[in-house]
Amino acid sequence: MLPLLLEAALRSAVLMGLAWGVLRLLRVANPFTQMAVWVGVLGFSLVMPVLMRLAPAETLVVPMDGIRLWLRPAVALMETAPAAAAEAGTIEIDRLAWMDWRAVGFTLYLAVTGAMMLRLAAGTLVSLRLRNSAMVLSAAWTGGRDVRISDKITVPLTIAGTILLPPDHGRWTDAKRRAVLAHETSHVERGDYYTLLLATAHRAIFWFSPAAWWLNNHLAELAEANSDTDALEQMEDRLNYAEILVEMAAKASRLPAGLAMARPATVAARVDRILQGGTLPLRMNARRWALILALLAPAAVATAGTTGMDKVDPMVAERMAEQQKPRKAIAMDPAAYDKFLGYYEMPFAKARPVKVYRDGDRFMANVIGQNPMEFLPESPTKFFSKDMPMQGSFQVDAAGKVTGVVLHQNGHELPAPRIDDATGKSLETALADRVKGNKPLPGSEAALRAHIAQIKAGKIDRDSILADRADGVIAVLPKIQKEMLPLGDLKQLEFRRVDAGGMDVYRATYEKGVRDWWVLVTPDGKLDSMWFGPAA
Repeated sequence: MLPLLLEAALRSAVLMGLAWGVLRLLRVANPFTQMAVWVGVLGFSLVMPVLMRLAPAETLVVPMDGIRLWLRPAVALMETAPAAAAEAGTIEIDRLAWMDWRAVGFTLYLAVTGAMMLRLAAGTLVSLRLRNSAMVLSAAWTGGRDVRISDKITVPLTIAGTILLPPDHGRWTDAKRRAVLAHETSHVERGDYYTLLLATAHRAIFWFSPAAWWLNNHLAELAEANSDTDALEQMEDRLNYAEILVEMAAKASRLPAGLAMARPATVAARVDRILQGGTLPLRMNARRWALILALLAPAAVATAGTTGMDKVDPMVAERMAEQQKPRKAIAMDPAAYDKFLGYYEMPFAKARPVKVYRDGDRFMANVIGQNPMEFLPESPTKFFSKDMPMQGSFQVDAAGKVTGVVLHQNGHELPAPRIDDATGKSLETALADRVKGNKPLPGSEAALRAHIAQIKAGKIDRDSILADRADGVIAVLPKIQKEMLPLGDLKQLEFRRVDAGGMDVYRATYEKGVRDWWVLVTPDGKLDSMWFGPAA
């Protein structure tokens, strides 16, 4: 929940930035137009979490690490590879791991949001009670409006659809009374009270976002600017109206909720704008509102679905949900496992097949070079891992011969056809010899140096990476740069070892830090798999 709110706040801030930029670019000074734009932005910001679910986004297919995909949880690009850390004997115990920081953060969020919402509710309740306790004013000059008198206020105030006047309104001149009535009526007709209630609720929900606080204040300022415009039509003497605002501001007292005619914090800017003169701005009509919403809607949808990096293909998401469900093992004679034993070719790493074997009565499997895991039967042909959300469905032909297995993990279904035992054993022997020889693959250092240079330049050469890996590497380039660029220039690259999975491990020394890289290259020198982490 909290990550969703954080992302929604960020995307809303981006939408606000776009709106602000367009208004500045087009030099829109009309406060009515600005108010319409920012009300639209407020509305889309409130529904941003929903838009994020509905907005279309390009599906990102991140290349899978063919060696470590299914027997280990995915290793983040900027984290240490578990196997490498274990081999080096430098696994660090997090002394604060016992604490669920996400739960702590969400509890803090709920506490602050709850307090702000309670304050808003209490302020609204007090204001409504103030309105209800005020005396209704029946006078011809009110024009049938809901105008009331309250001895608890010192300046004109709008609460919901009601205009409240202080007791001394009877001593006002006709011009001042017309100006005040026009100003407050403008608030009522545009529904500014409700707009600012929504803005305050938005601020309470996204209190951690400076953009939410700015939007709330800006809408309040625009609401007053628009009402000033309406009042000036009733009082052509700008200087006299400015004097009224200054007088009201001197008397103003803080109220829990409502729209006071003169707030001390904003009166100086309003007086300056009023005294500048100029033609009164055009008001909004239905056509202008429709145009603004028509322009804002695609911008909001685009902002909600800006990148596909955080989107998951619906089919992948459905598979992932199914794969993560709790599994229940069935009783099965261990002898029935024997027909599944052998080697299965991984489609993206043909030199690293899956080995399926028995360890006594236990059904085991591993990608050669990786640690084995036990699998339990959930049907006569489908098995699931005890340690991670992953399953394997064996394929059996009409004659009862096992022809392959489909691996189910991370929302993907990966077919692995069966290969003969002699081929599988030769690949297993070749990997063991390579690890024992502890020599880097030809071209791996050159490929890694070129890749690091591309990261620094911010442009990945597609031809230097296997074709089905390039899109994913390019997509996560900003994340890699965020980690790598602060380290400065590469000073030294030193081969360290071949790890158990056959990957070359290099120690990269930068100006301001050290990182380890795990690299696998094809015979023609292209990068097949790569990641980096803290030096182990």
